[in-house]
Amino acid sequence: MKLSPDWVVGFVDGEGCFHVSVQSHPEMTAGYQVLPEFVVVQHLRDVPILYALKKFFQGGVVRVNHDDRYCYRMRKLEQLEKLCEFFLKHPLKTKKNVDFRKFRKIILMMKEKKNLTKEGLKEIINLALQMNTTERPALEKIKRTLENG
Repeated sequence: MKLSPDWVVGFVDGEGCFHVSVQSHPEMTAGYQVLPEFVVVQHLRDVPILYALKKFFQGGVVRVNHDDRYCYRMRKLEQLEKLCEFFLKHPLKTKKNVDFRKFRKIILMMKEKKNLTKEGLKEIINLALQMNTTERPALEKIKRTLENG
């Protein structure tokens, strides 16, 4: 299955997700690890699309998500940088482009190692809290910890 850039943009606008989580990691300089990821989830019947995306972006993995759902996931920073280059050249058309821009800023900050400082980590968390539409109580808690500690 050969995918075109325009098709990929439309599909990701509808089905993709740019997500950033932060986890406690005592060995890290700031005590936390930033985990950016790009994810697309599909029903088992559409798993060939996920493999086509993996081939298109030349990276990432396809795994079982839960039940009869599978996901294409990209987490490696170098691959995420290339993904960001693609979406700069071929912009998303929906509000997802706003999330993508914040995601890209976080990727660039990580490339500059700003995630290893308390101030950089706070900025990353603030950006992550503005992405997507769900509540993020765990991220809010880390933010409060950094502000008070």
